[in-house]
Amino acid sequence: MRRSLFPFLLAFGLSLLIVLPALQAQTLSPAQPATTPASAGPHAGTDPNAGTNPDAGTNPDAGINPQAEAKVVASLEGRQFSAALGGAESILAANPASPKANKLVGVVLLDQQKPSDSLPYFQKALRLAPNDPTIHGLLLQAYAESGDKANRDAQRTILRSLHSDGRHPGFARIPGYLIETIPVADKVIQATEFYEPVGEFHFYYRFNIFDAKGHMLSFLALESDDADQTLYAQQHPKEAAAGQRRFSLDGYSRSTDGHVTQALYTFFNGEPSYDDLRALVVKLVQEGKEPTATAAKTRASK
Repeated sequence: MRRSLFPFLLAFGLSLLIVLPALQAQTLSPAQPATTPASAGPHAGTDPNAGTNPDAGTNPDAGINPQAEAKVVASLEGRQFSAALGGAESILAANPASPKANKLVGVVLLDQQKPSDSLPYFQKALRLAPNDPTIHGLLLQAYAESGDKANRDAQRTILRSLHSDGRHPGFARIPGYLIETIPVADKVIQATEFYEPVGEFHFYYRFNIFDAKGHMLSFLALESDDADQTLYAQQHPKEAAAGQRRFSLDGYSRSTDGHVTQALYTFFNGEPSYDDLRALVVKLVQEGKEPTATAAKTRASK
């Protein structure tokens, strides 16, 4: 079962360029969904999607009825996808020039594991709001989950450019982005890439692992610990001089008594590609070798 993405989207205006729960390097905590917008009571007027904002003529998103949007959110949180899609499509029909309404329909479809169907809505949203970097994050996930690696990687490049161009200060404060959600048997993996290495051990990627009920069980991280670089430089002086580093795949989990444990899986001389890393993580989860508290090793064992 796919873990619903929508609670995370709310915190960033329907953006999947999100800070996932417990992204900081040595923290492992359960996912904390954002608060669902509260209903303000029965809305005046006969059109349930009609807005009351006086700026609706200049802001294409201002005509969206918050109550109608809240119903879509509630339906998604309850995994009532038909109701969510119907509500989102009604909002879009009343606000066809709204980037947010187009993103809303696309997000519902993405949450239903219909990434190819979501693409036209995200593409239209981008045409309507070409300066909105969050749309590129939605396109990234739709392409990734559709298996379109070329367009996936093109969006990753665009996101990095927008993150560092100095023209999107709010966006630049977000440390990473969700690449894709990967269903594996009765679990779900959410793959995140960071713009810059995060934490004491320098996380480059993080793969959160959830059970079928949406509880985060553990995570795997591609990291590059400074403590590993001296030996790497001795063994690979040419590569180290060129700026390459030694990486490792480590797993983190929390026991019932709250103790966080860390397990080393393997080393990489040089940074692995995302696809190679993804394949390894999926294989580990398929084989039931994802991190658990009882399988932990100390960092010193490296």
